[in-house]
Amino acid sequence: MKNVNRKNQLYFDFGRDYEANLENFFFASKNNILRSEIIGLLEGASSQKLFITAKSEGGKTFLLNSLLNHEKIKDVQSIYVDVSSLKNDKNYLDGLSSFDLICLDNIHKMEKNLEIQIFNLINECKATSSNIVIASNAQPNELNYLADLISRLNEFKRFRINEIDDEDIIACIEFITHRLDLKFSAEVINYLSVRVRRDFFSIKKTLQDFDKFLYSEKKQPTKISAASFLKSYLN
Repeated sequence: MKNVNRKNQLYFDFGRDYEANLENFFFASKNNILRSEIIGLLEGASSQKLFITAKSEGGKTFLLNSLLNHEKIKDVQSIYVDVSSLKNDKNYLDGLSSFDLICLDNIHKMEKNLEIQIFNLINECKATSSNIVIASNAQPNELNYLADLISRLNEFKRFRINEIDDEDIIACIEFITHRLDLKFSAEVINYLSVRVRRDFFSIKKTLQDFDKFLYSEKKQPTKISAASFLKSYLN
């Protein structure tokens, strides 16, 4: 990593998820444009500037880490920075414009002293082919930061990780059961689909817990066993 000393590398690596995999990220139908942008970045589109928002636990951190872990990124200089963890006045962002891919997470929780640092980093990247992906719980205009920084962020392509709706819920459950190798029938999936929360990680946890319930109770995955599980699980 150019221009970043060992101390900085260790600092940035804290909290990085090296197990995140893009194949495990479910793109709802309303997120197909975002998916296309991510694929374009992986295929070598240069100077991409993406601003991604999602609700808390909406998958933005997992998406950033999945992008950084992709095999097409392994030969380029990339870095993940959870800016909410930068707590002092040291300029940890100095020199990052030499990286090919920079992912800045949780920008909505950064300390005020980082506003100018991120503004300067974005300006420096204008003169390079660096790709920047920024993740936040809020859109740029909803952030109470310097006007010049907000202006720069508004120049990014902006996307929202949309929540899973009724149109996608069955496809999402099928996606998760396939990835986890769970053998649930269409009847069980349809039954669960109208009773689970509409966010990916809640759905995944519910399915994993249902599988554990089946194992501990020595039951088969039927509509009756799903009803028995949900009766206590959702209360």
